[in-house]
Amino acid sequence: MTISPATRAEVLEWIRRTAHPLSAVELSAPLDDLRPLIGALDGRATVVGYGSGTRGAHEVFALQARIARLLVEEAGFRAVALDEDWTLVGRLDAYVRTGAGDAHSVLKQMDARSRTQEILELIEWLREFNGAHLADPVRLVGLNVQQMRDAAYDTVVEHVRRAAPERLDELNACYAELRPGADVPAHSLRFRNLPDRRMWIDRAQSAHALVVGLPRQADGHAWALRTARAIVQYYELHDHDSRPSDPRNMAYLERSFAENLTWWREHTGQKVVFWSSSSHTSDGRARAINFPPGPARVSRNTGSHLRERLGRGYVSIGLTFGSGELATYTDAPPHRVPDARPPLTESVLSAPGLGSYLLDLGVDAPPAAAEWLSQAARLRAIGTHYDPDDDASHHMTGGSLAEWFDVLVHHGHVTPSRPLGGENP
Repeated sequence: MTISPATRAEVLEWIRRTAHPLSAVELSAPLDDLRPLIGALDGRATVVGYGSGTRGAHEVFALQARIARLLVEEAGFRAVALDEDWTLVGRLDAYVRTGAGDAHSVLKQMDARSRTQEILELIEWLREFNGAHLADPVRLVGLNVQQMRDAAYDTVVEHVRRAAPERLDELNACYAELRPGADVPAHSLRFRNLPDRRMWIDRAQSAHALVVGLPRQADGHAWALRTARAIVQYYELHDHDSRPSDPRNMAYLERSFAENLTWWREHTGQKVVFWSSSSHTSDGRARAINFPPGPARVSRNTGSHLRERLGRGYVSIGLTFGSGELATYTDAPPHRVPDARPPLTESVLSAPGLGSYLLDLGVDAPPAAAEWLSQAARLRAIGTHYDPDDDASHHMTGGSLAEWFDVLVHHGHVTPSRPLGGENP
């Protein structure tokens, strides 16, 4: 994004005049500085998606948790959807509802980026909130079907055992080879290496069709049916090129996130917080992610599907930052992220003197600022192989700030997210 000195000056003046300063990031801090976000939602939001270009910053995670607290306590949101493992998040949901199980041990089985103290703090806060709101609890929803553990198959089998025991043998025949056992990644690789994957997909679809035909009024039918559909999604997702980074794989994953979240919203009527990264949550119909040294990955993302399905009922919040250090989730030391420079959009958002703030992009902007918001943007997207000496090459593009987001939340300096138990995940 190129910007003239005159335009930059007008944009910065607009931000200084309209942005709301943020005074805290921690989950337990008072919410006064965040309350302007409620006004930005304008009473229309049924799903709020938010994220950043990193999963390694303490302050970003803490702000996401704090925004979730605001939406739960003051805007009536009653579900938090994570782009994490369908079955593991189901166990976390049981914990925040009932206290059953151990959230710490479940989180340790998740993707390294979720094995953090910040995520655990959110889970524990939700458990505390639910303990005081037994008749109106907050639920946790897992959207990710990249792995599908035995517990998902058990859910479907137990429902059929109760609702139509005469069809249990038929269902078990469908799932006979499909159960992954203890090593789900090995099972996924085995499936991708099959000379004919169609047979397994057909079996998963037949199991789903069986559940579709059962009485809908039976207890647990809706959840069993959705779980059977998630098992189909797992096999359809992996029925692309043997490389998980295949663009078709990513496009399917984005659609499945949107499908699963929309189902939850329609089935429960709950307003949902969609916790992810900005590459997923922005309204990005032509979103491109650049993680050097690999090629750019272009695919329509979840946020664009949600905007299409929900219209202005979907609100997108982008979290950005200026500089600092990020956890790598490897044995390597933290990533050192320098001050943002052009063509990165953060070079404007983190100009000296702005600090940390919340900016409603729906507020009328002067012509130069409005034009800047509509220009092609380049926001950081930092993965495992980030090179601080080539900072600007690690980015998301394919849209503008005005297209991607309704609200921006910017933080100046970040520190690494904190691994569970002090260990290096």
